[in-house]
Amino acid sequence: MTQRLTYHVMPDPDGWGWVVAAEGYVTRSLPYGTMQEAIESTEELVRQHPGSALVIDEQPPPLTPIEIEHRLAA
Repeated sequence: MTQRLTYHVMPDPDGWGWVVAAEGYVTRSLPYGTMQEAIESTEELVRQHPGSALVIDEQPPPLTPIEIEHRLAA
């Protein structure tokens, strides 16, 4: 059975373009140069996982406590 996921295309919180993240997962893709490149890549993922969805977020999500701690340590 194929896992159904919701993929979010959003601005990179670090300002390097656009990233893709699967809902419920911490990791994100490497940044894409444009929103359209990120969408095209995500559409392929949605085709590979029937029942999955693509959501475009105009704003990046708030940082998690782990991400904040990692940035402060850098």
